[in-house]
Amino acid sequence: HNKESGIYFDAEKLHIPHHKGKYFSVRGPLNVARPPQGYPVIVQAGSSEAGQDLAAQTAEAIFTAQQTLAEAQAFYASVKGRLAKYGRSPDHLKIMPGVFPVIGKTEQEAKDKYEQLQELIHPLVGLGLLSGLVGGHDLSKYPLDGPLPDLPDTNGGKSRLQLITDLARRENLTIRQLYLWIAGARGHRTILGTPEHIADQLEDWFVNGGADGFNIMPPWLPGGLEEFVDLVIPELQRRGIFRTEYEGSTLRENLGLPRPVNQFTTKTAPEPVSAGSLA
Repeated sequence: HNKESGIYFDAEKLHIPHHKGKYFSVRGPLNVARPPQGYPVIVQAGSSEAGQDLAAQTAEAIFTAQQTLAEAQAFYASVKGRLAKYGRSPDHLKIMPGVFPVIGKTEQEAKDKYEQLQELIHPLVGLGLLSGLVGGHDLSKYPLDGPLPDLPDTNGGKSRLQLITDLARRENLTIRQLYLWIAGARGHRTILGTPEHIADQLEDWFVNGGADGFNIMPPWLPGGLEEFVDLVIPELQRRGIFRTEYEGSTLRENLGLPRPVNQFTTKTAPEPVSAGSLA
């Protein structure tokens, strides 16, 4: 976009893909410049063995679900331990579990809010959500107040089926109790409490090898998100584990991820921004 010369683009830097594949072919090229991030941050979801290996090979962030610190630590170590096989640094993949925070000025207020939300869940909706998350198995033929039956393996979400089955067995939950739990957090971790308690839980996972950051899943919008921003974020900042300003202008920079090297140049990619705080 050289205004002095009037040249819109340098034709010598135009690259034609000439892609020829099994399913489609394309000559290209695109009529847009390389974006500031190099390419968008690649996010993967799925915790099966195949999913973990795919993430280690290709992903830059993982949206995952664990219920306990021990489970989160095992997953974190498993995925990070695979990166070297693909010539990647552990810092180049951010593991970010989903968290469903219900915040109150007191513990009781948080519990009351959660109960109000639970009362809004229609049984047919809850059962449908649960059936979908256990691989599409039809649970309507089983008693709602009975235990989750043994379900066969599925080609659907294997890791989510295992997570829900483990939870049902560990907590001795009925199908009704399971769908009530599923309908809010969709299988992710639910935390109830004061801003300080929520911050305690996030800090515990962050400093003890369970997460690089979190995907916050507000109970309702916009109020649930506003409460987290106004009440929990300042507490995390006081503890020195959350930024007070953004490191850059792109998601990639703010996650502390390196900008991918342009395959058509010999320039070295900039070093990633330091990621010493919650993503």
